[in-house]
This record gives sequence, structure tokens and C-alpha cells, in this order.
Amino acid sequence: MENSLRQHAKALLGSIWIFLIVYLALIAGPDYLPRIFVHRDQVPLEWTSVLSALAGYLFPFTPLFLLRGRLFRVYAVVLMFLAALSFFVCGYVVLRFHMPLHAGTLNLLSTTSWRESREFMLREIISLSMVYYVLATATGLSIVWFFGFGVKPLQNRRLSASAAGFCVLPIAWIYIYYSWISPDPVLRGSAAWFALLPNEVADSGRKMDILHECIEYPQIPQDLTCEGPADVAVVVIGESAVRGHHSLYGYNRDTTPELEKIRNELVVFRDVISAMPVTNYSLYYMLTFKTLHDQLHPRATIMSVLARAGYHIDAFSTQENFGENSVSALFTPWHPKYHENEFDGCLVDDVREALVNRRDPTLIILHIMGSHITYRNRYPEEFDYFAEQKPEVSGQEINPLFQENINAYDNSIRYTDHVLGAIIGELKAAGGKNMLFYFSDHGENVETSFLQNYRDAEKRDSYEVPFLFWFSPEYRAAYPDRIAAAEAAADKPIQLDRAAEGILSVFGVSSQSYPASENFLSSEFAIKPRYMMEGHVLYREDE
Repeated sequence: MENSLRQHAKALLGSIWIFLIVYLALIAGPDYLPRIFVHRDQVPLEWTSVLSALAGYLFPFTPLFLLRGRLFRVYAVVLMFLAALSFFVCGYVVLRFHMPLHAGTLNLLSTTSWRESREFMLREIISLSMVYYVLATATGLSIVWFFGFGVKPLQNRRLSASAAGFCVLPIAWIYIYYSWISPDPVLRGSAAWFALLPNEVADSGRKMDILHECIEYPQIPQDLTCEGPADVAVVVIGESAVRGHHSLYGYNRDTTPELEKIRNELVVFRDVISAMPVTNYSLYYMLTFKTLHDQLHPRATIMSVLARAGYHIDAFSTQENFGENSVSALFTPWHPKYHENEFDGCLVDDVREALVNRRDPTLIILHIMGSHITYRNRYPEEFDYFAEQKPEVSGQEINPLFQENINAYDNSIRYTDHVLGAIIGELKAAGGKNMLFYFSDHGENVETSFLQNYRDAEKRDSYEVPFLFWFSPEYRAAYPDRIAAAEAAADKPIQLDRAAEGILSVFGVSSQSYPASENFLSSEFAIKPRYMMEGHVLYREDE
């Protein structure tokens, strides 16, 4: 009796229709998990996107209606393996980053180095996420074994052909319509990524081509002028530094003692957010004229404009050279010197040497590792300042599970403060109309970053960044109007995709092509809503 029931159960579950349901549940399910874990207004559920995605999911299933014999069984096993793998990968991305997997995510993976990946994965292994890895892998293997080997083809060839046509026609129509009839659909950002993946990949390639064109052939206005340049300007590009963990911004731990000693020499902007919570995309927006609303026209990099205006440029980095398809490409024309696997303090020596050999005006660009995970790897042992302390956030004691992680993060912020103080000391010693500009590419979700998401695309901490200037006494005396304009603008709501014009004005660079409405230092600056989640969700402070 038991054997008979088992045979009947296998016969039922071996049906291609049950196989189709399991396949759709695996391949489509993770796309709709954001409806549970992300606010509904951030990932709208539209029937058009559902139907479009369904057409894309059905397309790889088509050969099962046409193949027979061994080819059928091999394809079934491969398809179920890929579906289980998709469930594993997409489900992890959704649970971890609160966003569906799409072409942009794949592009980020392609620009991640082995060192960065290794640190991330080692961190994952000692977290609760490991439970997901184990369970998802076991589930995937079980599904492949049970369903992949048990499926049987349809015997009725006419029915098979009809079913194959049903699977092919929707995706064919969608691809044709959104490729040629309506090439810029709203669906491009929806759950239909699988159906539109070829278009997404092509679009990503076009954007990269445009970026390289802007680097190699920058569109710089003919009327560009540079009146009153700085003698030496140092731009420090921070990494993963959230504004809320700086005592300079009111944090209850002493994380920025060096900057606070010279508080009266700084202009500290108090309401600045990044364009994206990812380094590559954030700096593409920050260092070009590309905006969230005009992503295809970066025109030029800030460095290209400053070089045309007469600045000599030196670039140094403690990050890795990620190649021509990453943010590293922005600095390639200036032949940056990379210090991989070294602490950020080594850059102080580079600044000192550049000051000795400088040709005024000089721009020195420093791209630091800052507070990138793993935080404890970002500072020397002697900077383990908060080792035994218990952090508090908003007056509440933090869960002991997170204490060590927060202490390490705050140590990294304090070390960055030390590096900034040392660089400013070198600029003071050199004398002249010098300045330093410091900002971070994006923020971090530190309080939950050990067991959960360390950079959540829907949380403000992922976007809120420090943004400040230091000006030497000589610079202040030479350009009092700029200092007054910067101090007057310190409370303006700014997003980094609209910062280029204002930054250039601090360097003394101007053009009719850079309107005052886009210059945050101008009284005519047009304050506009700011956005998170790739420009789709209004930043909550702006509601």
C-alpha cells in the first residue's frame, strides 16, 4: 500500500505541470519578496510588471514542451538547478539589501575586487546569514533531485506545440515592443528585469560608453574662467562614513577630536545626502554633471574641468584599481598612485611630497578606504580607542551583539579624523591660499550591520554623509565672499548629484553653462526634492 501511494505521488509530482508551478515559484518568488520586506510605496505591485515578468519566466521553460528523451531530462535538471540557484541568489539579495536582483546589481558584482569580496564573505560566515546559505543550498539540492529527475514530457505533441507557442509569444511581443516601439518603458525598473534583461544589459553598456566618452572627450564650456584659484586644494573622498557617527555633527562619542579643535576654521554642511548608497554610482553622480534626472549626460568630470582651468592634478588612493568599468576610470587620466592593503595614514606622506613638488594651482585627490567593511581592518591597533566601551544611540543602550561592530566603526571614523587633521597640518605648514574638501561617497547602517544589512537602500543612514571645507587664513583673506557664501549655505538641503557647480565655484571656476540655480553656494540655488532608491523614493526629510 505504501509503495503504491509513493508511486502515485511520484507520478503526480513528475507531471510537467507541477514542475512548471515549482519552477515559477522558485524563479519568480524572490522578485516579489520586496513586497513583504520593503514598503509598498517603494516597490509598487503593478499588473503590467507582473505579466511582463511572467512572460520572461515562461520563456526558458519552452524547450520542455519540444524536447524528448535524454535531452528533455538533461534540460529539466539544468533548468531546475538554475531556478533553485536563482531562488538562493535573488532571495539573499532581497533579504540582505531590500531590493530585487537586476542588471545594475550584476554590474556592481563585476566591479568588486577579490579583496573586498573576501572581507565581505568572511564577515558573512560568522553571521546569521550563514543559516540562510545552508538552508537554501539544502533546499535547492532537494528540489533538483526530486523534481528535476521526476518530470515527464507531454505525450500529446499538438498540446506541446500549443504550450510552447503560449510561452514564446508573450516574451517575443514584450521584447519587440520595449526595444523598438517604446524603448524607455516604466517597466524597466520593475519586477520585469528577467524579461527585459537583454535591454537592461545593453542600457548599462550604453551608460558606461557615455561615461568613458565624457572622460576621454570632456564637454567643457568655451567660456570657462578661473578667477582666484586656490594654491593647493586637497579633496578627500571618504568611504562609508555616515554623518551621524561624527561628534562634529553631534554624535555622543568623541570620534572627531582633531576636526573639533579647528571647528572655527571649517565650514560644515549639515544636510547633505549622497545620490546612491554604492561607491561607483555615487561618485559617478558626484564627480560628473550627471544627475538622478539626467543620467545619460555627464558631460565631463570635475577633474577634467579643473585641469582645463589650469589646475595640476595628483591622485592617490588606498582603494584598489578596479579597472575601466568602475569608479577607478574617473581618475585614470591623472595616473593615480594606489596603496593597496595600507592604512589611509600613508597618504599623508604623499600629500607632503606633492606639496614640496607642487605647481600652483594644484589639486590633490585622495580616495581613502575610510570606514569600509570590515571596519576593524581600517585602522592601526593603537587606534582601537573604543575597545571596551558600550555605545549608545539615541540614548538607548545597543544590543551586545552589535557593540564590537559599532566600536570598530567609530574607531575607523576617529582614524579618518586623525588623517584629515594631519593633512590639514601639512597644508598649514606649506602656507598659501590652501583648502581641503572632505565628503563621503555614501553612509552606512552601522547599528544593524553585523547581522543584517550594512547599507540598506531605503534607510537614511545609507545616504547621510559628512561634507565640509577647511580654508587657510590666506584663502579666507583672499576670498571672503566665497567664505560668506559657504557659511550661508551650510544648512541647505543638498544631494551630491547636484554638487558639481558649487564645488567648482569654491575652486574659482565659473561658466555661463553652470547656472546659479545649480550652484549650492549661490543665493539663487534651486532647492529640489531629494531621492533614495535610485531616484524612485523621496528622501524622508524632504516630505
